[in-house]
Amino acid sequence: MRRLLTTEDPINLAGLATRIRSSSNFRINWQFYDFDGIDPRSPAGVREALNLIIAAPELHRFLRESFEELDDLKFEIEPLHEHCRVELTSDFENVLAAAATDHLGAYSRDMRPATAQECAEVAELFRGAGEYVAYQLLPGNVPGCPVCSKFNNHLFSTWFDGVAWDWCLLSAWPDRNLFWLGCLTDTD
Repeated sequence: MRRLLTTEDPINLAGLATRIRSSSNFRINWQFYDFDGIDPRSPAGVREALNLIIAAPELHRFLRESFEELDDLKFEIEPLHEHCRVELTSDFENVLAAAATDHLGAYSRDMRPATAQECAEVAELFRGAGEYVAYQLLPGNVPGCPVCSKFNNHLFSTWFDGVAWDWCLLSAWPDRNLFWLGCLTDTD
């Protein structure tokens, strides 16, 4: 049986989140989940988990609640476009570390990848819950598809002020049946 339930954070991301939020006007929100019956070692399994999150309001509440401070906008969530891709990523630690050190995003004055040490610190933080596998949600790129031709066709909600946001990162700890969804954007 496929099951996905929100859970308390098994690792403390508060320090990383504070650094990200104070860096070039970034916004980050995340949720951890316990799961059963999903294969987190494959992009298809991670996409299945993401589809469950999108389908169940209690699973994407963390996005909706971060949106409620904006009274004049309506939060919407839609199914994933069939062509968007969930892919293994080697950039997971770099994105988070570069955001936390003000080297990522439209407002950074020093755009550059994170250093090896900065990436290692993020990896060590996430390894606090065990060995993990990192993924990123990316746009579809099927020629002739009218949805794929749209900017950010992979985004499934109006999170972040009703406009396009930048990164949808996912990680899984297969040995713990633990899953993480993180959404990140600079406020451009």
